[in-house]
Amino acid sequence: MRGNILGVLFTVLSGVLIFLVVFAYTRSDRESPEFRFSSVDLVYDSKTVDNDLLVGVNAYDAKDGDVTGRIVVEKVVINREKKTAVVYYATADRSGNVTKQSRVFPADIADLDDNGEIPETPEEFMLPEAAAPTADTTAVQGTATPLTEGALQSSEGGAGN
Repeated sequence: MRGNILGVLFTVLSGVLIFLVVFAYTRSDRESPEFRFSSVDLVYDSKTVDNDLLVGVNAYDAKDGDVTGRIVVEKVVINREKKTAVVYYATADRSGNVTKQSRVFPADIADLDDNGEIPETPEEFMLPEAAAPTADTTAVQGTATPLTEGALQSSEGGAGN
């Protein structure tokens, strides 16, 4: 008899808990904010900063209202062939719903090249010839191992980069 009462009690409590979870889920904010862009005459060059890229960009959320102050510039990708800069924006509301959007601006490639903003070739990221490793040996924790160019490149391109 006592087992039946406990079984019924746990069943009723489980039903109430399920109802509360469903009720809370249906009332939660699952709608992402939306971006609104205004026309801006901007050419992306070496002097362009994030604040310049945020001019004319607004974000609104159905529940939180204006979330423009939470907009960030994630990254800028330069397209040399089309002479454009693609700017990626992101924003979030207070519930954690995130929206990402991109916008294209004309870019002054000559100015970016002159001021060193865009690397010419991937070789600029490699070690200079004078600093390239040779067949020297390097002591690592008391053992001598030959340091080769392949070993150096594989250690630099490891996980976490």
